[in-house]
Amino acid sequence: MLIGIGLGPGSPGLLTLSAVKALEESDMVFVPGVMAKELVAPYAEAKILDFPMIRDRNELEKLWENNAKIVAGEAQNGTVSFAVIGDPNFFSTFSHLCRTIKEKYPGIEITTIPGVSSITAQAARTNTAIEGSFTVSDGSPVNTRIILKARHPGKEKEKLVRDGYDEFIFAQRLFMENELVTSEVPEEGDYFSILVARKGASYHSEKKIVHFVGAGPGNPKYITVKGRELLESADIVMYTGSLVNPAVLDYVNCETIDSHGMKLEEIADVLARHTESGKTVVRLHSGDPSLYGAIIEQIDVLRQKGIDVEIIPGVTSLFASAATLKKQLTLNGITETLIITRPAGVTLGKDSISELSRHNATMAIYLGTDKLRKITDDVAYPADTPAAVVYHASWGDEKVVLGTVGDIADKVEALGITRSAMIIIGNVLQPENFKRSHLYG
Repeated sequence: MLIGIGLGPGSPGLLTLSAVKALEESDMVFVPGVMAKELVAPYAEAKILDFPMIRDRNELEKLWENNAKIVAGEAQNGTVSFAVIGDPNFFSTFSHLCRTIKEKYPGIEITTIPGVSSITAQAARTNTAIEGSFTVSDGSPVNTRIILKARHPGKEKEKLVRDGYDEFIFAQRLFMENELVTSEVPEEGDYFSILVARKGASYHSEKKIVHFVGAGPGNPKYITVKGRELLESADIVMYTGSLVNPAVLDYVNCETIDSHGMKLEEIADVLARHTESGKTVVRLHSGDPSLYGAIIEQIDVLRQKGIDVEIIPGVTSLFASAATLKKQLTLNGITETLIITRPAGVTLGKDSISELSRHNATMAIYLGTDKLRKITDDVAYPADTPAAVVYHASWGDEKVVLGTVGDIADKVEALGITRSAMIIIGNVLQPENFKRSHLYG
């Protein structure tokens, strides 16, 4: 028999009575380090097993298998304890050891004795009351959700299934006389109920999907919740280094691939190869993937390879610019129309900016900062029509230039801005005599 024992955060006084009893009655005690050995010393002799902090997955597998063999050899003949700092099931070395033993030595009975974790220890030390939801992470993909006080677990399960969770455990009144632990999730629970949800192997292996995620305009907090969750749980993230703010990549815990300079077929081959191997693959685009995102070509090639896609929208730089300017792009009595366009260039032979500008609507121009003077010469707006250029909207180095069609090019050139800016032209920037929205009567 193998017992995983939680020693608590580091103080001998925080070991539980159950932990002490198990240590005293074990035939052999193993620990992963000196600190754990010192906590065990008043109750039992312990042998240290080497678990070095390395990242090489192959080397780690060898270490776990070797240590599992040692522990299993003793556990087959008596009661063995493996004692760890904190709790054995909470970011613990024991979890890796336990998984390996279950795979290699399935006949060994395994149980655990909980310990005080560093989370509750810090709450006690810092007088920090945890009264609502919070996130705990070691930087690895987020594939588990734990819901406390699960009074309506059936409804919670329905929501979690839609988010890709497919393994569930319902627990009620743990360590009490009428304890219940089951994989059958009931409709109702009580105050002492917990629902544990995981994304199992089927979530990753059955779906051949590349997730196209909009990174938003630049500010990492402007990415959607779903987009961030995908970045956190991904196995591979491909992005364009010249466009995506590096700060957004702080959400990523896996290998990243910069696609800058790669050809379409090469991009699709890399995405397809990793997807077919069962990995969660994210293709990260700046702004919103569906607006000047060049995604259809990628989607077509991927579908030819039998791979589907999911598109997660993002906040485009136009809307981030409007937020920075504190302006409304359509306004009753001024214009109800927004035109989104771009100038001719390497990838566009001829544009329609001159013709479109005759509608006197609000015009938003992407990818045109280096052609701003030609744009202002070509548009049909009067020279005194308000204009704005927002460089790196929502980034830390954001710049705003205000002017008119007649002088905005001079102002922008004086600041040396030649790229990564949104151009907005229209009377909504300085509205006069606009009408109150019918929403307000």
